[in-house]
Amino acid sequence: MLRPYAETAHFGFYATMQPFALDTVDSTNEEAKRLIRRGELRESAYIVAREQTAGRGSRGRSWASPRDAGIYLSVVELPRGDGIAPTAVFTLATGVACVEILHETAGAAVQLKPINDLYVDGRKLGGILTETLLQNGRIEALITGVGINVHRADRDVSAGAVEPICLAEIIPPHRFAQLDLSALTAALVARIHRWNATVFSGRAEEVRCEWDRHKIPGTALPKMLNSHRQLHALDDDT
Repeated sequence: MLRPYAETAHFGFYATMQPFALDTVDSTNEEAKRLIRRGELRESAYIVAREQTAGRGSRGRSWASPRDAGIYLSVVELPRGDGIAPTAVFTLATGVACVEILHETAGAAVQLKPINDLYVDGRKLGGILTETLLQNGRIEALITGVGINVHRADRDVSAGAVEPICLAEIIPPHRFAQLDLSALTAALVARIHRWNATVFSGRAEEVRCEWDRHKIPGTALPKMLNSHRQLHALDDDT
């Protein structure tokens, strides 16, 4: 059952966006699309769930989302004005936001792997799935899905997939015990919103340079993302 975010104690409340919380859902990104189709989103919003039964990753992969074992979040932007930018740039922006907040809030040293993965010590902590709804080449809605492993749990991963890691394994126990997931989630929402605004304001190169600072050494963005001009020319909307 969908409830306004402020009515739940499981997560916090970021007051400047329309908030929703779910107990169980197939995918927070898919729920965002349903809310948009039903006209229930009046403004930018975010959606969180305690569990996803069909969490999604990039390229059709699944994202294991055990109950109360992670942050399962979608941030929805309903941009005003032209709202034109390649989807991949928003993925980079969210990667930067996640690295910053996980370091500031949890002390986690997270690195970025092209283009949508969060890594710690060679293991996967989280991932990003960015999708856009377009009309006449204009972004009507930007949906940014983020999954971050928090607690140890059984996570089904496909053969050959990167081994997962969670915050409980990388944060000292005394600090993890004090971790406020409500505050962490709210901080993620705010920082993603801020970096998305940077993209919408036309400063895609600033995002790319900041992403480059946090990448895994020796990795690189696809060539099509390696310059200011190409960032704006790319059109890979999903």
